[in-house]
Amino acid sequence: MNAQITKVINDIEKTKAKIAELQILLPELERKKIDLENAQIVRLVRKASVEPGELAGFLNSIKSAPSTSESTAQRFANPSKSAGSLSSVETATSADVAGSNPEQNTTHESLESTAKD
Repeated sequence: MNAQITKVINDIEKTKAKIAELQILLPELERKKIDLENAQIVRLVRKASVEPGELAGFLNSIKSAPSTSESTAQRFANPSKSAGSLSSVETATSADVAGSNPEQNTTHESLESTAKD
């Protein structure tokens, strides 16, 4: 067989082997990424001393906020640049969450400043 063809065939086999190896590695890396993201979220919530009910209420208020052309994630990351639809969420206190203690005052700003740390 021609030497060039043999070389290309060998390269194809090596490439297929590498692809198979990477296909095994990719799901493992994706799981690791999710685990690290989850750990980061847990650290941020614990650092903010947010009760589970308060966190659930805060996340629900973000979900239910009127949607604009910006995504919720963009509005949360840049509240000063939002179209104003997030203002009610930014100032929402734990009293706004049904069943929470009205004397606690955990605002969006305190969570956001914690997230920046």
